Amino acid sequence: MATRHHTKDKGDLAVAKVQADLIERGAAVLLPFTEHAPFDLVAYIDESFYRVQVKFRTAKQGSVIVRFSTSWADRHGTHIRPMPRHEVDAVAIYCPETAQCYYLDPKEYGTSVTDEKTAA
Repeated sequence: MATRHHTKDKGDLAVAKVQADLIERGAAVLLPFTEHAPFDLVAYIDESFYRVQVKFRTAKQGSVIVRFSTSWADRHGTHIRPMPRHEVDAVAIYCPETAQCYYLDPKEYGTSVTDEKTAA
């Protein structure tokens, strides 16, 4: 079966990669019963819960750019709004070029972050 490159498929792949990475790091991973939560999963590490928003980002010109926003499409078009940072504890980025997951605290950045090291 050929891999589709639909946005939803990329997001699902990123969530699966982050789940596997967190489990390898010793975390328990909990999943919400809805796609409408402001986070994609919860990681339970060292007796603490962390709400994690997952992003799939490809490297472009040696950099991975992460914008702290959320988007969706419906019959009224495409909508973009700032990520509700108070509702997430971490942003996990899966980059297919490096096949790695990276973790950021969105409260430490402005509206976006560019990381040149991640795409090396």
